[in-house]
Amino acid sequence: DRSQHASQPRCLTIDIETSPDAGHKIRKIAAWRPDSDERALFQGDFDLHEALVALDRLTEGAGVLVGHNVLAHDLPCLREQLGPLALDRLPVVDTLLLSPIAFPQNPIIDW
Repeated sequence: DRSQHASQPRCLTIDIETSPDAGHKIRKIAAWRPDSDERALFQGDFDLHEALVALDRLTEGAGVLVGHNVLAHDLPCLREQLGPLALDRLPVVDTLLLSPIAFPQNPIIDW
């Protein structure tokens, strides 16, 4: 029931996992919209075009993109391997930048 999620934020949360080599091939993409409870999960050997279509669909109506290390890692990898993304139009909250607030014992990130 979509109405039970209506009070949730209109954010699109994403996370990707890549291979450790220089090519950073995308191995996994997970995305979730809390307000609609729509989800997408691609892993292993998947079609990148299908993933792009799913991400673009999940972006419709979202107000913000949320992810951990999304600015320095996820978005550059997605753009490089998928091309232009609808989610590029969204403002971004990168939770990596919030980590020193939640965990002050960790060093501040040097950008």
